Amino acid sequence: MFELEPLEYATGAPIRDYDITGITKTTSGYEVTLDINLDSGYSLMATKLEITHEDLQGYDTVEVEEGIKYALGFFDNQTSETNQML
Repeated sequence: MFELEPLEYATGAPIRDYDITGITKTTSGYEVTLDINLDSGYSLMATKLEITHEDLQGYDTVEVEEGIKYALGFFDNQTSETNQML
């Protein structure tokens, strides 16, 4: 497998949106199949994501879909804005 040196290359493209095409329960959590659309115009099809029970606990949720959202970097901005107002 080809590996990039992270210090020598700019990496990443923002995720525009994603579709959950399958969720399978595993002994450690869930295996999720996703189709991901990137801002660059490219798509990742049938992408596998493993999310554990510990991950869900760390995101303070029991909802798999909510954990997936957080794992992909989609956070609720209202919480941040409310904390800034306090």
